[in-house]
Amino acid sequence: MLDPYELTVHTLTLRQLGSAEQLGEINGLPVTDVETALEKAVVEGAVISARGSYMITPAGREFLDGVYPRAFGALRSNPAITDAMDSFETGVNKQVLALTTDWQTIEVDGERVPNDHGDPDYDAKIINKLGRVHEKTDKVLRPLADADPLVDRFLDRIGAALTRAEGGETDYVSGVRVDSVHTVWFQMHEHILRLTGRERPE
Repeated sequence: MLDPYELTVHTLTLRQLGSAEQLGEINGLPVTDVETALEKAVVEGAVISARGSYMITPAGREFLDGVYPRAFGALRSNPAITDAMDSFETGVNKQVLALTTDWQTIEVDGERVPNDHGDPDYDAKIINKLGRVHEKTDKVLRPLADADPLVDRFLDRIGAALTRAEGGETDYVSGVRVDSVHTVWFQMHEHILRLTGRERPE
């Protein structure tokens, strides 16, 4: 697995620009540990800093390319994890992408138009379906979650976003300014791709 320094640099591949607090929310490290790692990463050229936010550099990405095979070698050779990723990509990931489209658009007279969210029953059905897919995803990704606690953290964050969406905070379905289902799902997908050494499907 990744040490705190490696994990902090890695987290900047999941969130392209972020503060120490925002990165800690993703990876679960204490903010003080993230700050220490970021200070070192800036000195080493793996990360750049601007106004309290941080971004990974090409050197940082090259560093991680050397870290991943060592950190995740055993995981990548595990048939159960390979099967879990296959199921994820062909099943629940496609379902979430389709449901996100259904959330953002609605069919009117045979054409897809932006969803103005004027039909609460329609929106509630999408949120309910996302909830069922989330439960299924927990089972599909269990081999990865058992090997890497960060996967469980992502699943918990998606569940928290769904709870807020169910409570009427609909930005938590696909909003980009909050930790929405869509935002956290994208981060989780990127994380498990890097864990398993796969490319993001086109």
